[in-house]
Amino acid sequence: MSHAIHHSYSIGGMSSDICVAAVKNKLFDVFGVSSVKVDLENKQAEIVSFEEIKTDTFQKVLSNTDYTIAEIKV
Repeated sequence: MSHAIHHSYSIGGMSSDICVAAVKNKLFDVFGVSSVKVDLENKQAEIVSFEEIKTDTFQKVLSNTDYTIAEIKV
């Protein structure tokens, strides 16, 4: 049985709820992602997946946008 993997990311370039929706949709389209929560005020995203996904994968899906993503190391 697989376990949920939780990661926190810093998101750059967001300025409105439209941005939040765009980022959420792009990240949710990545295979393996089961949940995405995007926080405009803190410029962060919480992503839950059922397999390990490299930050590069998320950077790639946002590469043709004005948004940036970087993992927050705890």
